[in-house]
Amino acid sequence: RQGRYQLYATAMDPVGQGALELAFRQMQALLQKEGLFAPDRKKPLPAYPRHICLLTSRHTAAVQDMLKILRRHAWLKISVYHVPVQGKGAATQMANALAHLQVDDTLGIDLVVLGRGGGSMEDLWEFNQEILARAMAGSRLPIITGIGHETDTSIADLVADYHAHTPTEAAQVAIQHWRQVPQQLARITQRLKLSAGQRLQHARQRLQIVERSDLFRKPVDRINLLRQLLDDRQRALSVVILRFQQITRQRLQNATLRWHQSHPRHRIVLEKQRLIALSSRLQRAQANELQRRRARVAALDGHLNAVSPTAVLRRGYSITSIKKTGQTLRAAGQVREGERIVTRLADGELESVVENSKQMPLFE
Repeated sequence: RQGRYQLYATAMDPVGQGALELAFRQMQALLQKEGLFAPDRKKPLPAYPRHICLLTSRHTAAVQDMLKILRRHAWLKISVYHVPVQGKGAATQMANALAHLQVDDTLGIDLVVLGRGGGSMEDLWEFNQEILARAMAGSRLPIITGIGHETDTSIADLVADYHAHTPTEAAQVAIQHWRQVPQQLARITQRLKLSAGQRLQHARQRLQIVERSDLFRKPVDRINLLRQLLDDRQRALSVVILRFQQITRQRLQNATLRWHQSHPRHRIVLEKQRLIALSSRLQRAQANELQRRRARVAALDGHLNAVSPTAVLRRGYSITSIKKTGQTLRAAGQVREGERIVTRLADGELESVVENSKQMPLFE
């Protein structure tokens, strides 16, 4: 009774609740690092789902709670996909069920609700398994989770597109827009009645305006006015047709004239006339040119005669040259005594012999 004892701890291992809590923290850190909890990865929930699949055990109270909410809307199609939600291997079966829903397009499911009632951490442990979390992250269908009580949060809740705290809340979130449909229909009906009344009132006003118009009070006047308008249009059309005929006739005549003018026979005649005119112009030009050149030749002839040596000789001058060489004498020193020289006059030549080559004084 008076004894004492001591315990020396050399190692500590978590057991029970502590071990599960540690495993939960480790799995949460791993998946969070991979981005499975990121808000931008989550898919939007359909506003008005027509086919909702409850992924849960049909033996739980949770399925009855969800069906109680969903069956208030008779037009919804509700499917219960039975899977175990507790015990070893339940996470694998829930992951396989999600995979089956992905590949079977004939089901036409719009939304999946993964639900289970409350329980201890050990009872809800299968919702913290990695295989279920990755299956939910890879699902093309939006998923709502309603697992346990309000204070329970599992890995599946963190991965889900929407986390409801209870199965009942999950069912309410799935049909939250459907619950507002009656009020929306009432508002739309009221707006439709109001719009129809306004349209009817507007139509009545237009009918009254039409009834007061001259068309209904005096239809004959309207007919006469249209008849007069028709006559005016007919006369205007006749004038246009006549003017068109005249223009067409004139164009045809012009085209015919141009065609006759462009006929080869007429072209030949025109070219002959043009050739005759050119020939006449050429003859006149030749005659004028010949006359101009004759006058120029006559002028040159007169000039040549005026400056020719013969004309100079006729004026009393003479040209003397050495007979032997034919060299024209320009100075007395060019000849020697005894040489024969020839003097050319206007009417002949004289031959003489040089006796004295000295220069005689002029005008002795």
